Amino acid sequence: MNAAAGMPFAGKSLLRPWAFVALLALVAALAVTGRSFWIDETYTARLAQQPTPAAGWQLLREIKGSDPQMPLYVGWIWACEKVIGSSEWALRAVNLLWFFPALMVLRRALAPNRTLQLAVLGAALFSPFAWYYLNEARAYTLQFSTSLMLFACLWRWARMAGLPPAGERVWVGICCAALIGLCGSSLLSMALVLTPAMVAFVLLPAKHWQSLLKHFWRIWAGTLTVLFLLGMYYLWTLHSGDRATAIAGLGWKNAVFIAYELLGFAGLGPGRLALRAGGGLALFKPYAPALLAYAVTVAALLGLALRDLQVKLGGKRLVALAVALVVPAGLLLAASAHLHFRILGRHFAALWPVAILLLGYGLAAGWRRGGVGKLLAAGFIVLYLASALSLRFAVRHAKDDYRAAADLAKAGAAHGQSVWWNADQSGAIYYQVPLVTGGVASAGQVLWLVNPSSATLAAAGLPDLIIVSRPDVYDTLGVLPEFLRRENYQLATHLTAFQIWQHSLKN
Repeated sequence: MNAAAGMPFAGKSLLRPWAFVALLALVAALAVTGRSFWIDETYTARLAQQPTPAAGWQLLREIKGSDPQMPLYVGWIWACEKVIGSSEWALRAVNLLWFFPALMVLRRALAPNRTLQLAVLGAALFSPFAWYYLNEARAYTLQFSTSLMLFACLWRWARMAGLPPAGERVWVGICCAALIGLCGSSLLSMALVLTPAMVAFVLLPAKHWQSLLKHFWRIWAGTLTVLFLLGMYYLWTLHSGDRATAIAGLGWKNAVFIAYELLGFAGLGPGRLALRAGGGLALFKPYAPALLAYAVTVAALLGLALRDLQVKLGGKRLVALAVALVVPAGLLLAASAHLHFRILGRHFAALWPVAILLLGYGLAAGWRRGGVGKLLAAGFIVLYLASALSLRFAVRHAKDDYRAAADLAKAGAAHGQSVWWNADQSGAIYYQVPLVTGGVASAGQVLWLVNPSSATLAAAGLPDLIIVSRPDVYDTLGVLPEFLRRENYQLATHLTAFQIWQHSLKN
């Protein structure tokens, strides 16, 4: 073994530092935008804007939902806002402060295998999943970045199991910091931390992980103490009634969509708003050629990855590794079904590194084989990049345009119109729409209506302008369409996830 291999962050790299920095800058420029926040992001922004920790905690207790179960992220974004402000671009750009260090750790962990390093880093840097959530002011980038650090540490220790533990202090520190970061990012991530723990048990020789535990027991003990306190906090939030909104339960479509999103299909298919509106498999018909071509390349690369892993690990260890990956995910899916909570790909952000490592491993294996293998690898790269760029630039993948909807509401009120806001309240507050609640929207006012009854609509008068979003969430009784038809409202314009209606007699 090379003596340098035992040093922290030692090893030559095929990807030169200047090229790596250039790629990081490219991803930063492409992935993060200043477009309108959507619903969940406005909650993040409002929490970040609070002037003091006490004010932030008070709002957190009022919001309920899942936000109180993201303690580390909420504290982090609150501190960042005090330095960089609360604009859309700023609160998203801080995601890079997690993502880039994670990639640097991964780069070092994979340095001795230069082809694999380039393949896995490429899969991570240009991941459609990563690009989508880098552009979202929520905890998902924190989750998949800290998880990536954990898997990078495990990769190093599995590959270099004979290293003396004394030289692993830096890596143990990274591992423990990543554990705290992942578990502190959300309750769901704390459940999924079982995955890297089980992977470590399968991949690392018992003597190796036991020596790491023994040699650095103080670091591990401190980490376990923090994790215990986080666990107690999460139990308290559950006891207090904090949990994600139960919009729908688990169905086979949700389970399939998790793999669809983590593996990078999303940009090649229909937009999320179209999927949410329904339409079944017919929605995928226009995108079928690209999706099928990508599915072929992904299946082939995963097959190559598993074949190589079987040779390296043996059949029994590979099956044990598969169990380590599947069991925690299965438990989370079962909990989702029991609690009637719709679980999506983003809730499995902590497992994204598994997809990246497998795709990168398969990409490297295909490239080494030459011929058909290189053709498959090249096809995957083209479609993978197309998916990421589509998520970034295609109109069908745009998120709810609360900023434009708020501008219309404010403009209407400023011109003396009466306005109804049938959308999320937090979005209106962040974009400074002067909402009133209850009663009738008088001239120059914006009345917030959520899940109104027929009687509520009848008592609220006839507004000049009605701004409608996501009827499955904000008009669950389904009374608004009949009201619009009966009172002769006409659709004035569409915004992403919004319809703007005007009264035909008040134009």
